Amino acid sequence: MIVPARIYNRVLVPLDGSSAAEFAIRFASDLASKHDAELILLYLDYLPVPGGKAERAEEGARSREQIEAYLDGLRKGLRAAGIRTHVEHISTRDLAGTLYKMIEAERVSAVVMSTQGRAAMMRWLFGTGVERALNEFPVPLLLVRPMYQRIVVPLDGSRWSESAIPRASELARVHDAELVLLHIYQPKDSDYAGQWALAGHQQIAEQSLGQMQEQLAAMRNRLRAEGLRARDVIIRGTNPAQTICDFVESEDGISMVVMSTHGRTGLARWLVGSVAQQVIKHARCPVTLVYPDQ
Repeated sequence: MIVPARIYNRVLVPLDGSSAAEFAIRFASDLASKHDAELILLYLDYLPVPGGKAERAEEGARSREQIEAYLDGLRKGLRAAGIRTHVEHISTRDLAGTLYKMIEAERVSAVVMSTQGRAAMMRWLFGTGVERALNEFPVPLLLVRPMYQRIVVPLDGSRWSESAIPRASELARVHDAELVLLHIYQPKDSDYAGQWALAGHQQIAEQSLGQMQEQLAAMRNRLRAEGLRARDVIIRGTNPAQTICDFVESEDGISMVVMSTHGRTGLARWLVGSVAQQVIKHARCPVTLVYPDQ
């Protein structure tokens, strides 16, 4: 009896610590499982030039201990699923060169890579030589584009803003994404709170931090009871739209903002609608608007 040779013996996934880069693991593990291949998770830790701008930008990077713990968690989960998994953590100033050396040294059969990590993965690895790298890549390369990983739902304490939750929940359920319930808390004496009061919505203007925490926790728990992954975040800020955009920019893996666009009355409609317009204008990810009046 002739036993066919395995097409793939080792499958490698480059990682940078982001959930976007991690997205490739599900495809790589499926490939490894079908071909009884070993899965190699390669964490590439970029070493910036001493004293350069990149060094200052990396000040918030993970420590070696944190990276090792992160990789160990991934390895344990994959091994529990029956997939032979090997992890490597390499600090380097030559990302592409290190990747090529690993492919050769480990006799890698295929590379599965997310198109997105903390930055665009191909540009992060190969700089301006992306096209050449694609043409000359030494083994089959499967590029996967992350879909929705985290969906942000901005909530201001009004029923109108909550009308975005069902639509966001539908998307989260289909794409196995996490829901982030985000509230920008402003003191009662802030201009924005005063505008809510002028609009005739005193209860929103006078909500305390504790009340909002309880409200968000209740919504989060209800979503979790429905089988969805959800968490709540409260940030203090004086400009809701800017704070939402700053959160989207700083938080890893956010794929979409789903928010209500307006209320039912003149000034309240303008308040909520103006925030939505600013988020659409400045957010780095797609924004889905839900119209509570319809």
